[in-house]
Amino acid sequence: MPMMPDLQRPWAKLLRNEEKVVVAALPLVDHCLDVGAVAEIVLQAWRGPLEAAAGRALGEQDISRLAVLAALHDLGKANRGFQARIDPAAELIGHTGQVAALLNHSKLKRTPAAVALQAMIDDWDAEQHFAAVMAHHGKPLGEFHEAATSLDWGRHNRHWMPEGDGDPAAAVVPLIEAVRERWPRAWEAGPPLPLAPRFVALFAGLVTLADWLGSDSKRFPVAGPHGAERVALRAEAALAAAEARGLLALDTPAGDFVAAFGNAPYDFQTAAGDWGPVALIEAETGSGKTEAALWRWLELRRAGQVDGLFFALPTRSAAVQLQRRVDAMLTSVWGADGPRAVLAVPGYLKAGDASGQALPGYAVRWDDGATGEERWAAERANRFLAARVAVGTIDQALLGVLPVKHALFRSSVLARSLLVVDEVHASDAYMTGLLERLLDQHGAAGGKALLLSATLGSGARARLLRQTPLSPEAAEAVPYPALSGRGVAPRAARGATGRDKQVRVEVAPIMEDASAIAMRAVEAARDGAAVLVVRNSVAGAVAVAQAVAELAPELAFAVEGVATVHHGRFAATDRERLDTAVTAAFGKGRGRGGRVLVGTQTLEQSLDIDADLLLTDLAPVDVLLQRIGRLHRHARAERGAFAEARAIVLRPAERDLTPLLKGRALHGLGGARRVAPYPDLLPVEATLALLEDRPDIAIPRDNRLLVERALHPELLDALAERLGVAWQNHRNERNGGAAVDAQAAGQVALDFRRRFTEWLPFDGGEAVATRLGARDLLVDLAQPLAGAFGGTVDRIAIPAWMAPGVGDAAVEARDAHGFSIGSYRFAYDQWGLRKAD
Repeated sequence: MPMMPDLQRPWAKLLRNEEKVVVAALPLVDHCLDVGAVAEIVLQAWRGPLEAAAGRALGEQDISRLAVLAALHDLGKANRGFQARIDPAAELIGHTGQVAALLNHSKLKRTPAAVALQAMIDDWDAEQHFAAVMAHHGKPLGEFHEAATSLDWGRHNRHWMPEGDGDPAAAVVPLIEAVRERWPRAWEAGPPLPLAPRFVALFAGLVTLADWLGSDSKRFPVAGPHGAERVALRAEAALAAAEARGLLALDTPAGDFVAAFGNAPYDFQTAAGDWGPVALIEAETGSGKTEAALWRWLELRRAGQVDGLFFALPTRSAAVQLQRRVDAMLTSVWGADGPRAVLAVPGYLKAGDASGQALPGYAVRWDDGATGEERWAAERANRFLAARVAVGTIDQALLGVLPVKHALFRSSVLARSLLVVDEVHASDAYMTGLLERLLDQHGAAGGKALLLSATLGSGARARLLRQTPLSPEAAEAVPYPALSGRGVAPRAARGATGRDKQVRVEVAPIMEDASAIAMRAVEAARDGAAVLVVRNSVAGAVAVAQAVAELAPELAFAVEGVATVHHGRFAATDRERLDTAVTAAFGKGRGRGGRVLVGTQTLEQSLDIDADLLLTDLAPVDVLLQRIGRLHRHARAERGAFAEARAIVLRPAERDLTPLLKGRALHGLGGARRVAPYPDLLPVEATLALLEDRPDIAIPRDNRLLVERALHPELLDALAERLGVAWQNHRNERNGGAAVDAQAAGQVALDFRRRFTEWLPFDGGEAVATRLGARDLLVDLAQPLAGAFGGTVDRIAIPAWMAPGVGDAAVEARDAHGFSIGSYRFAYDQWGLRKAD
């Protein structure tokens, strides 16, 4: 029989045996004091961001009051419905929205507990902060919305009414008294808490962090000690929890650029100066922007302006590669016992060079059997940003400004970090709009951000840096490479480049012919070239890779002897082997001899690829310049017939792109907005015309000219007018679509200027998160699949668009190379994940 709850001494957490019988209970008072103790340390660790968001310094009384509020986060567990859950078969009654009934019901609000709570809230002007505390499970509650009525909270009344088994509300009084005894300064006379909405939102996220840490039963055991005997344990455990999770201060050892990276810096990499809350480095691919960003982080740490680092990249493969480089830098600076870099990519479990394996019950087993401050953050996607150093995809940061669960936690823990966003460009108005909101919020909380780009147009630069848009002529005159920032005009980035790289561009009308593309690549490889083929779609890449493997298997890129292709639809274990093989075959240390690597946009960013010849689908010029950056990336003494960098741009057989304006997408060009990668054909047409007119370009000398002439809004308007009505209509439609996307981003993104009690519950966030690509399905396979390159795969990510609406559908194995989920059938092999016929 289950134990009966004691409503006079309510519990907060239970310990059950294998038969689900309760063997120990942690009193509610003890748990709340545990979390309050952790919260006090967390608040001190985030004091700088909190003060920036508040617009004033925080006194010790402010910290005490905030700790008190955090400690009271679970007071609602005293309600009868929650306490009845001591019976595992009882109805699942919560403990957060229920508090609104205690404070608002005509009878309940006159109880001593409610009177004491309301007096505290009124005296401290803490209505917003209290609502934020009750959102500690990850999203605001409708019961605390300023327009809430008894229809919202009235269903909770019954859980507080006194009955024969006791008075739940009366049990809250000893909790308030225990908290008051622990933080007496909070109740002394003093000014109200800061009311700045950004401050309240930041506090809300930090309460979630404190609750998670204070709920660690290994440090704060359920079985005891309890009461007065727990005081010493609590103080020690709270400090240990904060230290173990990397929340305490960490000094940055003295050292120079050479010690951190192994080579002397360029001038721009160590350029001094205050670039404002948002800085920008524009320089060609391979110029050293990554090292410049990491050095800026080290310098900002030494100045006490930031603590953590989140390095955000556009693709998972780029994040996987960069995590290794960042971790190597950490070892160089702090030694083997210093912080490690977390790989903040769902589906991976990696911290430093250690890998984890997911186990049932959300447990993780690490291959080295050790623990570290970064492991906790690495084990859950919603905790990635809490790592001191993390390298991941941009969506992880953008989720901090979207109405999805734990958005406030993400935004709050990020506030103490330097946010680095790599490969920024202007191809997506929706993403740019979200990034603007993220940068505004991050800066308002005292955070620093650094944007990196090889090809940022003046329009996007003006939006992100809050600058006045430039005319085409003025935009072309801006120096390149350049350093700039909010409130800081661009200046030349000295040393960001050496001599210009001459590139010969050929336009070939074979975009639809996979066999012809494969033949051109194989011919060059047979002449000794390392050939890179980048396609706009996975299907297009797979078709060419299969053609190359059939035509010349000895030249096809392979992993463990298995010909393959590079794109984002591989399981994490196979993707790591794929990326490692790419670096070995096409990186700085590659050997001689011809070979062909085919892939998608995953090859154009951050991977260390050095190709002799590039074949690429037609795309907007900023994208093409990223791909061209893979050509002759490293100096080589001998390239044979490919001493001159060459790029073959693949266009449709028909030069006139007008038929694509209303048709389906052709290899990523045109088609519906949000379906094809490059639906706006006007920049594509401008790029094609520009390259036809300028077959010889010099990088980086021509970067600014090429980007502005193919992307500047005024020039695109003029081009549409010259091309005729169909193109003008297309321009208007795309401008309207971009405006809609930008407006949608502004409407859906969280507005941190609003009072917390104005925020609606985060119930509509799944759709926007899916659009962001952050709701890919992580599928655990009961029957492992055969790995693409040997071994097995027991977990795989499915892009959300490939299986919409599957919910909690069961995964069914078909054979070693396929599985089903819901009504969708999938196959997996050397060509990656795909829908099966």
